[in-house]
Amino acid sequence: MSHFTSVQTRILDLECLELSLNQLDYKVIHKARMRGWQNQRKEVTLLAQFKNSCPYDIGFMQDAQTGAFAMEADWWAIHEHLGLEDDFLINQINQRYAYNKVLKEVKQRGFMIAEEKQDSDQSIRLLVRKW
Repeated sequence: MSHFTSVQTRILDLECLELSLNQLDYKVIHKARMRGWQNQRKEVTLLAQFKNSCPYDIGFMQDAQTGAFAMEADWWAIHEHLGLEDDFLINQINQRYAYNKVLKEVKQRGFMIAEEKQDSDQSIRLLVRKW
């Protein structure tokens, strides 16, 4: 019985996803086999390995129709090993991806970051200007 669970995302930009995972201190591997409970394996487009001794991974598979990457993992096994909830990890990755995607789009459109602030609830506020 598989313990892998897929979470649909709106992640479309592989470059921003890889940058985000690196910033969150994951080891990123392209076209690899994700590890799950009881040595289960699954082929993924992009693999995020925890840099500690966790024997489980987070994988990303690209949907051929939408181009979006689904986030997959054995969330139960990760929680058992690291004590981290799936919602925390999913939100952390989504937030870092959104942040990097906004920065990329802002720069491409000729804007600059004038101010950046992280609130107590961990939300990030950006003020952009075009000079």
